[in-house]
Amino acid sequence: MSVNHEVKGNLAKLLATENLVIEHKKVATASFDVVNRVLVLPIWDRATSTVYDLLVGHEVGHALYTPADDWRECLTQPIPPDYVNVIEDARIEKLMKRKYPGLRKSFYQGYQELNDADFFSIANEDMSKMSLIDRINLHFKVGNFALIPFSDEEQQFVEMTEEAETFADVLTICEQIVTFLKDNYKEEQKIESNAEVEIVQGGNGGSSEIQSSGSSFTNEGFGDDADGEQKQSDNPTQGDEQSPTSGKKGGGPSEEEVSKTQRAFDSELESLTDVTAHETDYVELPKVHIDKVIVDHKVLNEYISAKFQEEFLLKQKYWGDVFQDADSEYRKYKQEAVKEVNYLVKEFECKKSADAYARASTSRTGVLDTKMLHTYKFNDDVFKKVSIVPDGKNHGLIFVLDWSGSMSDYLLDTVKQLLNLVWFCKKVQIPFEVYAFTYEWSDCFIDQEAPYSKKICERKDRHILLHDRFSLLNFLSSRAKSKDFERDCLNLWRLATRENRRSNASYNIPNGLSLSGTPLNESIIALHDVIPMFKDREHLQKVNVVILTDGEGNGLTYNVDVRRKYGYDTDRLGTNTVYVNNALRDRKTGHVYRNFSDDYNNSLTTILLENLKHNFPYVNLIGFRIMSGSEFSYLYRGINDLQRWGDHPELTNALKHWRKFYSYEFNAIGYDALYALSSSKLNQEASFEVADNASTAAIGKAFRDMMKTKRTSKKILSSFATLVS
Repeated sequence: MSVNHEVKGNLAKLLATENLVIEHKKVATASFDVVNRVLVLPIWDRATSTVYDLLVGHEVGHALYTPADDWRECLTQPIPPDYVNVIEDARIEKLMKRKYPGLRKSFYQGYQELNDADFFSIANEDMSKMSLIDRINLHFKVGNFALIPFSDEEQQFVEMTEEAETFADVLTICEQIVTFLKDNYKEEQKIESNAEVEIVQGGNGGSSEIQSSGSSFTNEGFGDDADGEQKQSDNPTQGDEQSPTSGKKGGGPSEEEVSKTQRAFDSELESLTDVTAHETDYVELPKVHIDKVIVDHKVLNEYISAKFQEEFLLKQKYWGDVFQDADSEYRKYKQEAVKEVNYLVKEFECKKSADAYARASTSRTGVLDTKMLHTYKFNDDVFKKVSIVPDGKNHGLIFVLDWSGSMSDYLLDTVKQLLNLVWFCKKVQIPFEVYAFTYEWSDCFIDQEAPYSKKICERKDRHILLHDRFSLLNFLSSRAKSKDFERDCLNLWRLATRENRRSNASYNIPNGLSLSGTPLNESIIALHDVIPMFKDREHLQKVNVVILTDGEGNGLTYNVDVRRKYGYDTDRLGTNTVYVNNALRDRKTGHVYRNFSDDYNNSLTTILLENLKHNFPYVNLIGFRIMSGSEFSYLYRGINDLQRWGDHPELTNALKHWRKFYSYEFNAIGYDALYALSSSKLNQEASFEVADNASTAAIGKAFRDMMKTKRTSKKILSSFATLVS
């Protein structure tokens, strides 16, 4: 069974008790960037779960306890790095098992499994002839499964390693091991020299064999000692002669001295890594210059009004009032919407009152109630009471409207629903902002000296790049004065009427306000700045974000350091498309998300929404998707992970509900509620017209048809009231 990298990454963060950044890469060994707190783990796809836990626990131990400073500066004599690695491994594993006793089993079973696979290459080795550092390494990793011999003098270093608490202790132990081995080597050399003298004195009387005691050092890097006793041989090959038991024969330790068992382990560890495995390139959200993204409602609507006034004056002579029909329809709709808005207000007040009543409490005041004094003999409760009703939370709403070309068939109908909601907010005094996303706007439309495009965010390696024409048009705001707000609503109505594909309007759209692409994903990223700005400005406790769209957003790109990615000898950033080889990483929350894919639940939009919820848990995220019946079927399959084709009982039941109510509530990732709305029903007028001589049956049918058409609106309004109450 394959290992879940996301789960193991979360394990590493939990063990480290901090939001480490975890990256799984096609690398031979793990590494930890102590400055940026990035732990890079190999893709150990061939490791069992137990071994994976062992390896993760070991690397987190280094992240927690191994300092970043260059330890060579603290030494009084050179020490081979492998020696420090071996002693430090023993120390950090001891500390990890002390901090997390549950890891003891993982370390025990993991090393047993690796030892059974001969990861240390000791199957055919005589351990008594191994170097001291190798035997110490084996003792602390697989000592339970292999009897590791030590002399009485060597045992002291095992005990010192067991007691090591700090990295300074590790360096002290390593220096003492080096000193011990140097002294031991000198003693061997002295014995050997005396033996040679005896041989010379004894002539051809015989020879003597001297057995080394396990030193594994050379005299390279140490030079002569103070007494001049330790000198290199005049023979250039003498220093490379192998002793029977260990490394090079000839004197002092070499900084290149290695631990053979640790090197064998590291080499075998590479076999657990699938070099053909899919490697993820992690991307992060950029810091958005939100002031360059938002076009404020006052500036925007003054521009729109001025352009519409120019259009009116230009065409009045030959066309008359080109806005007459649109304005007439607006006034008519507003009058008809009063009932729905009042219905929403009433339902909101009922739900809010019920919630307040449920949280109400009664307390004694400590003041005698004179009306109850006569009951004192049989009633202990003779004090006045006061009912405490806690204040409701301050709510605010952010609406994000899809201003893309695909909305042209039902943009006006969507705007109608939106106006119902903002009129409701206005009536109950809930702060709100309405933004429409677009690629069409440029500041040069209102300021000729402004650049055509703008720098939306700073470019950094592996940060997502936002389109330089992305904007949020702040069409409506609760900050507007009543007179200006009415003008702003009419402006939005005129724009939606003109952009409606079925429209016969003869006026033109001002520059920058035509329907464009679909920067939905950019809008979700921008909400990371819009939400806290709105919340702080209005002093809110709860923010509701409503996204009204008809589909997924456009794809995104991310910045790539070409030197890092491709090895080019140049200092510049290129771009790559965010796709299946990418995963979102959030340093703020510590979440590393699954890789993006084409299916709904792993799409770029879904994961960005999920990330938004993780950053702002106090936000209600509500989605409205306008679609046809076939699109509903496709969305249902995607959200519920059904096969793309074929019949499913779940889908059949969902379609029955869809055909009856023309709407459906999804439990979709990222949203608190996602409503699918029938585009065909949004296009229908909910009128109640019957002939004067109509029969009772005809009147009843007309009424049912009207209510059936209004079901979608009622569903939106009722759910909306529940969420914001």
